[in-house]
Amino acid sequence: MSEKDKTTLLLGADSDMGAAIASKLKGRIIAHYFAAEEKLASLKGAGREIIPLKGDLSSLEGINAFISEVEALGLEIDRLVHLPSAPAAPRRFRDFDPERFGRDFNISFMSAALACRAFVPKMAKRRFGRVVFMLSSYAFGRPPQFLADYVACKSALAGLMRSLAAEYAARGVTVNGVAPSMTETAFLKDLPDFSVEQNARQNPTGRNASPQDIAPAFELLLSEEAGYINGAVITASGGELML
Repeated sequence: MSEKDKTTLLLGADSDMGAAIASKLKGRIIAHYFAAEEKLASLKGAGREIIPLKGDLSSLEGINAFISEVEALGLEIDRLVHLPSAPAAPRRFRDFDPERFGRDFNISFMSAALACRAFVPKMAKRRFGRVVFMLSSYAFGRPPQFLADYVACKSALAGLMRSLAAEYAARGVTVNGVAPSMTETAFLKDLPDFSVEQNARQNPTGRNASPQDIAPAFELLLSEEAGYINGAVITASGGELML
C-alpha cells in the first residue's frame, strides 16, 4: 500500500507536536482537534488530505462520541497516533484530586484504549496496522517530583502499548511508543519558566527538545519498513534517558 493510500487517525493534531508529525506523513489524515481547528489549515497539501474532526476526550461519553464520528466516515484506519495528554501541572500528592485525575486519565489513557479497541482489531483483519503512542521519559527511570498524575497516566499508557504489541504481533500490527524528554511546546504553559530553563541546562545537549526533534521517530514507527519494530520505546531525550 502506498503512502497516499493510507489513512491515519491522528489524535491531538491541533497540538504543536501534532503539526510536526503530520508534516512527515502523506495520504489521508483524520485530524482530531479540540480547541484549535485553525492550526489544521497549515497541514494541508504536500500529498496530505486533512479531515478535521472535533472531539472532547475528557469523558467516556465524549471519547465514544468521537470514535462513532470516525467510524461514520466509513474509512479503514491504517495508522493510529495518540498524542493527547492533560498539561503537566506540578502539585504535591497531598493535593491529589480524584475528579481531576479522572479527567486527565480519560484524555491520556482511556481515549487511547478505546480508540485501539475500535480500530486495532480491524487492522489485524487486514494484516496491517501501525499504532504509536506519545509516552514520556518521565515514565521510565526516576520521575521528577510533584507530577504523580502525569507520570501515572503515561506509565499506564506504556503498559497498554506493551500488552497490545504482544497480542497483535503475529497479525501485522505493530504498537510502539516515543518517549521524549521535556519538549518546548504550549504543553509546558503551566510549568514555571525557571523549571523549563533548569531542565534545558541539565540535559546533555544543553537544551530542551523541539517537536521537530521528536517527529522523525513517529515517521519511522509509522512506516511500512518498521514492521519488525514492535513493543519498542524510542527515547528522544538528547541522552537524558538511556534504556
